[in-house]
Amino acid sequence: MNMDIIKIFKDSYHIMSKDLLALKRNRMSLAALLIMPIAFLVMFGFIFPGANTQTHMPVGIVDLDHGTGSSAFTAQLEAMNKNGTMNFENFSSTQAAQTQINKGKLYGAFIIPPGFSTNLTNGQSADVIIYVDNSNPQIASQIEAVASGTITGLNGMQAMSNVAKMGAATNTTLNAQAVVFPYTSSIQTTIPGQTNYFDFLAPGLMIMIVMMTVMTGIPEAISKEKEMGTFDGMLSAPISQVSIILGKTAALCVRGFAQCILILVLAMIFFGVTIQGSVILAFFLLLLGIFSFVGIGIVAVSMSGDQASSTMLVNLLMFPMMFLGGIFYPIQTMPWFMQDISKLIPLTYAADAMRKVMLLNANLGDVMVQVLILIAFGVVTMAIAIPLFRKSMTR
Repeated sequence: MNMDIIKIFKDSYHIMSKDLLALKRNRMSLAALLIMPIAFLVMFGFIFPGANTQTHMPVGIVDLDHGTGSSAFTAQLEAMNKNGTMNFENFSSTQAAQTQINKGKLYGAFIIPPGFSTNLTNGQSADVIIYVDNSNPQIASQIEAVASGTITGLNGMQAMSNVAKMGAATNTTLNAQAVVFPYTSSIQTTIPGQTNYFDFLAPGLMIMIVMMTVMTGIPEAISKEKEMGTFDGMLSAPISQVSIILGKTAALCVRGFAQCILILVLAMIFFGVTIQGSVILAFFLLLLGIFSFVGIGIVAVSMSGDQASSTMLVNLLMFPMMFLGGIFYPIQTMPWFMQDISKLIPLTYAADAMRKVMLLNANLGDVMVQVLILIAFGVVTMAIAIPLFRKSMTR
């Protein structure tokens, strides 16, 4: 029994070595191995984070009041924009600003209506219209948030000034800030330092790359050899079918791990991603992810007669998993029925566990539920895949 197990692993090693040697000799495949993770980093690392941190947004100011109050408001507005979040441009009429918004040259406009200064002088609320182009919901929400925050800040500045004047008039000592803002907050975060969208994306991206490598690699490796006729020679050799599966999976594991290491290194260099937890545990989770995905790839190749069909079936399974597994967006933001579907996908649990380990310094006990689910996925899919694979070899 022990000799049989040793022989299986030895045969698996030789098959893995053969596949890796073929990869080394194929310069195009080797280049793709390096280019794919870099392309993902460039696309998702720069595009998505940039959407959340956009600066120099063109915004118009329309002063229809032309009073001292509106002039003071405009000056305060520009003073609060020291970080360059908005680029202001003055317009003489609302129509002129709307025309520039329709042309896509402005994201929105602050419109100061007539009577603004009079209301301030008489102690009344002075209304400011924030006109936003909501044809692009992402930009519109950012403009609304920045504009609302700016108005809140200006209100605080004005209120503190009024309280200070009241204190001076009554010869009393008042803490203007405490009167206007009686409550203060101190924010503490689970992850030290500044974080960005890529901190959320990187762990999921690593596990997704492994999934893509394994699920597309197995049909490619087996179907290609079947079409070339070399697979028949492998089957006629004194090698068990389990050794074939293990050997090809091991070769894909090496490729996937190499890509993950490349992603991690580049993410740390260019995007400031830091690993708070155990690197060993993170790579153990990657291995579990491979175990849960490999059965799906074997099922696909077993049910297909050629490489094109198996690749199409794998893509049909893989792409919904990419978007429903919480890689790019939290599953909590999805509709409830999509969240239920996400619970049936192993990628969801692998990505969740990776984030907890890499970002929150979670230990094995903290992610034990995800680990057990991934093991269960792997056991079930392999229990289905191996008999199907053996049956397909007899056809």
